[in-house]
Amino acid sequence: MTRVTLLAWLGVALFALGCATPAPLPAGSAVEPLPSLPLRPPDEFDRAARSLATALFLDEPSAAEAARDRIEALDADRLGSDEKPSGLAPYAEDAVNSTEPDARVYRAAQERLLERDDLDPELRRRVEAELDDDPLALASERLADARQTQVSQTTNAFTRALGTSFGNPALLPYRLAMSMLGFGLAKRQEDELTPPERQALGHWKSFVDQHPSAPEAEALLGEIEEAQARWLETQRERSVRRARQALEAGDPAVARIHAERALRFAPEDRDAARARDAAQLALERRWRNLARSEEALPTADPNAERALAVALLLPRGNVEGKARALLGAAPEGSLADEAELALALALADAGRERESWEALEEIAEVPPERSNVSRYADAWVRSPDQNPARAFRKANAAATRKSFSVLAFGPLAAGAPDQDLPRPVEWLVAVPYVPGMVFGLPTRLIGFPFERTDRRGAAVFARRYLERYPAGAEADSMREWLIDYEEGRGNPMGALQVAESAPAPDPERTAGLRERAARQALERAKAEKRWDARIVLLQEVARRFPESPVAHEAGALVREEAERASPQRIRIARSFLVENPVVAGPSGFALKPGLLDGEPENGELHPDGLTLLGGNFVEFAFLAPSGRAGDPPEVRRERLSPERIARGVAQLDESVERRARTDPDLPFEPDAGRDLFFERARLGVAEAADPRPQARSSYAYIGARERYGVVRSRESILPVEIVLQGSFQDFGLGAFPRLRLPKPTPDQVLYR
Repeated sequence: MTRVTLLAWLGVALFALGCATPAPLPAGSAVEPLPSLPLRPPDEFDRAARSLATALFLDEPSAAEAARDRIEALDADRLGSDEKPSGLAPYAEDAVNSTEPDARVYRAAQERLLERDDLDPELRRRVEAELDDDPLALASERLADARQTQVSQTTNAFTRALGTSFGNPALLPYRLAMSMLGFGLAKRQEDELTPPERQALGHWKSFVDQHPSAPEAEALLGEIEEAQARWLETQRERSVRRARQALEAGDPAVARIHAERALRFAPEDRDAARARDAAQLALERRWRNLARSEEALPTADPNAERALAVALLLPRGNVEGKARALLGAAPEGSLADEAELALALALADAGRERESWEALEEIAEVPPERSNVSRYADAWVRSPDQNPARAFRKANAAATRKSFSVLAFGPLAAGAPDQDLPRPVEWLVAVPYVPGMVFGLPTRLIGFPFERTDRRGAAVFARRYLERYPAGAEADSMREWLIDYEEGRGNPMGALQVAESAPAPDPERTAGLRERAARQALERAKAEKRWDARIVLLQEVARRFPESPVAHEAGALVREEAERASPQRIRIARSFLVENPVVAGPSGFALKPGLLDGEPENGELHPDGLTLLGGNFVEFAFLAPSGRAGDPPEVRRERLSPERIARGVAQLDESVERRARTDPDLPFEPDAGRDLFFERARLGVAEAADPRPQARSSYAYIGARERYGVVRSRESILPVEIVLQGSFQDFGLGAFPRLRLPKPTPDQVLYR
């Protein structure tokens, strides 16, 4: 190697060492001494603000207006002398406006306030929110939303059909027909009064209640009456639809309730009357069956009847023998079906499970008019609690049928869609879906091997069977099915639980399941957010799987959690401190400026920032000696004074409140443990930390860049968006414009 090459390599090494600047920890404390605030005598602004507050509290409007005018004049004098305005004038005007008793005059005054150029963003946003709460304005906005929704849905239904047909124009008539059909059916099922229109009705009523003598109130009465009639029609349609659905589901009691409710909205409605009459007939039929089953009829052999009754009451009565004796005495007697039912139950008690269910199924097949107990046997057979094996087989078979139905029939797998029409008409309406069903078959065949059938219902019934009959005739097959099911869905813990419940578990299979279950339990424990629950779960992992390597890892995590345990863990990220310097500045925590200057060589905070641990303790996270933000931080704890904690918490809370007033996208995140700690800190009593786990908070204050990413996403202001859509059924690709639907208001859920 030449001398020049050696010098070049040496230069590269020195350059690399120079770039990797070490980040030493700051010497001493991470905070500076708190500055002492000098006493300041009150000036003219202070005295004017005091006069305004006094006048407001004493309800003296003229004095309040005089104080407001005084503040305006003082600000005008400052502008004339090139001094910075105080910023009190808009707040003074807002305070005086708040004393106006007439809501309409108050709104006009607040609208004039918004015309000022010296409003703080926080005050402007609050006043705008107040003015946006005008009932008439809100009603107009909701009606505009309803109209926009109608226009957008109509337009989108046809632009989608046109846009997706450019690649295959031959399908344009079919897609247009499907769009028209779907749009018409959707409109038919739409309520008479849509949710935005219901909101408008509520706002109109609110305005009339608040201002009954206003000129607009009289004009609104006709609108309210018409909308109220449409709302009653909506309620009637809903009740009739639910009554029909209850009748189809075999619940006449619920059907009668909905039918009677519909008749209260429309007393002469024929559909509601028919639904009510049908429900009443079904209920009368049920009551007749109940009355007949309670009748006591004479028997051919009273002694045999009494013997069976006594055997049923005794703990170890010979039910089977007495039931057979009664059947032998009167095979066609009035109590023969009761004897058969008792015999079927006796077979179950004797451990002959399959014979018992077969006998019950035979009894259940007898029509209720010919047997007093067939309904009881049928209820037993159909009950998922009493007969979980049958429920398991039905649920498993239903899942399999559904999977193959989707494969074969696609959109028509469940039959014709329910459109609240007669069933033949619904099948006629579903005819246009047939081409899609046929063309989509190749795509469904390709994806079928990779789809997992939902068998959660069958798993529930299998577990229920093992709980009720752990040594039943079908316990082994149920257990094997459950183990395969849990392993297939990635739940070795559930598979281990089922395998260990066997009378003689397979040691080799159980050992493999235990190893995978231990790893799963550890991952779930690490994902737990509450530290007290996390420690308990980690301890449970170490206790339940002591022979597994996972137990040592769980024990190490328990020790780490115990060392890091604290009454609170409220983190303030470095990004938040940079964006809100008042929190880190002299009026807040008074951190050393070098911790946030971006120069690692004089000590720098890690992106984790600082963490309030409860009491007066704060944990500072500094950059590692490598100087890289991705490396684990160097952590140091300090005990700060109660005054510093109170200042920092107050500035933190106020900064977040200011951001919430100006940032509509800032999420509202309540946290009771955090709020309680902040209140105690502001009062200077945070040293007596609350050790209860439920009082702990793990809240994190992070900056906007960390919250939203490098570029904060914004919704487009354009009313149209371009949609690119493909179809695997006909391998078509198209693009079409789609009008945006108005976003539902937060309170719209109350009007559903």
